[in-house]
Amino acid sequence: MVSIEEILKRVQQAETETERQWILLELQMSQMPDDLVSTLWAAAIPHFFDANILAALRPELAEQADKLYEKLKTLTFVEEFPKQGYNIHELTRNVLLNQLWQQDKDEFLRLSQRAADYFFSEKMSSEEDVEFCYHEILNEGEAQTGRLLDRGFDWWTYNQIERLQAAVQGFREHEIADRLDAFGKGFPLHLQGLVKLRSGHYAEAESFFRRAETFYKEINLKNLRYITTLLRDIGNSKQEQGDYDSSIYFYKNALSISEEQLGKNHPDTATSLNNLAELYRSKGRYDEAESLNLRALKIYEEQLGKNHPDTANSLNNLAGLYKNKGRYDEAESHYLRSLKIREEQLGENHPDIANSLNNLARLYQDKGRYDEAESLFLRSLKICEEQLGENHPDTANSLNNLAELYKSQKRNSETIALLERWKAIKRERQETQNKSYADRIWTLGKLYEKCQQFPQAVAAYKETLFLFKHLLDPKHPQILVLKAELARLKKNMKKVKK
Repeated sequence: MVSIEEILKRVQQAETETERQWILLELQMSQMPDDLVSTLWAAAIPHFFDANILAALRPELAEQADKLYEKLKTLTFVEEFPKQGYNIHELTRNVLLNQLWQQDKDEFLRLSQRAADYFFSEKMSSEEDVEFCYHEILNEGEAQTGRLLDRGFDWWTYNQIERLQAAVQGFREHEIADRLDAFGKGFPLHLQGLVKLRSGHYAEAESFFRRAETFYKEINLKNLRYITTLLRDIGNSKQEQGDYDSSIYFYKNALSISEEQLGKNHPDTATSLNNLAELYRSKGRYDEAESLNLRALKIYEEQLGKNHPDTANSLNNLAGLYKNKGRYDEAESHYLRSLKIREEQLGENHPDIANSLNNLARLYQDKGRYDEAESLFLRSLKICEEQLGENHPDTANSLNNLAELYKSQKRNSETIALLERWKAIKRERQETQNKSYADRIWTLGKLYEKCQQFPQAVAAYKETLFLFKHLLDPKHPQILVLKAELARLKKNMKKVKK
């Protein structure tokens, strides 16, 4: 047996606090039974454990799991973990993990895989959901089951952004300890890009996606859905930034890989078809878009079912196309079916519900059904404010849509209030140097003039003129018209003062 003097000497010679902790912990473990030591190593792998988790990690000791769990709970460095059992104190846990990674990396990965399998089979608190990802990422680069990607899809679909952020934070623990391979370094960047995309920071999202792409290229990804999903997400960020040609390139690339490698009737292929169709619709290429939309819808219904959220998304896109083509009854039917699926599958306050409500409301507005449109717009705005925040781009869009309805009804003061909120969001997000923003400020100026709020009207016209001078040719007709309106308004103001 090692003497106390020898232990003290080793502690004194240790160069770091981690080394000193390990020496003391190693002494303590040397006095434990082998089965308890084996269980202790396993208990360090997850952030929390109970008897069931221990049995899953050490199946050869499963019959003793309850007794071993009770013994672990008596150790000085084991503490209660609220609602999840117990955990090893973080300092001691880090020492154990670092030693296991250095001494037996294969055992570390084997235990992590067992932990991932256990938490994947549970249905599943937020902590367990994130814990699955924390373990899965260490082996997914080799296994490439796609379970991480599916979990990311679920979080995105159900707007569980806090889980995306928590997973990224957990991956950071592995990164600091230098446990991540190229895939493990790339996937967290992909998730960070999704967080930025959801919050409307499109250039930052693209930057994260591009960095993820660099890591993905270092490895032979057998599960091509990681690649096609990333390509589509880059395409999404490009489209949101107005770079449609680049967006088409990435969508087509994703579609080509899906069709060739996954199959023409694979749901991933349908997703690529949908994205490309939406972009074609925005550019007025309606016939091409309809063909792609119909093909995507058929795949989703056959492969995922008629009540799947992806089916709802496809219906929503097709409805928008029919609206553009003037086929209003078909558009309404598809919007209503999409809305029903989303409410049933996602809940009544999901951001996708706001999207459905907005689209249906704009259709009703076009058909003169103003009361129904207003009700839907207001509900959409409330969801965006509560779920995404008062300064989110989707909130700004909802404000703008409701303002358009009120403007068409000559409810000028209400329109002004909405557009002022819209303007504040755009300014805060520094999204003012574009023609769309300038046009809306001009509209705001006209409304102020109608309400005889002349100083505010002049300020709006001046802001619009300043933007136009930077965005348009000096001889552009709109600049000439705006100068004339501003001169007329100032002249009328002088008459009023006299």
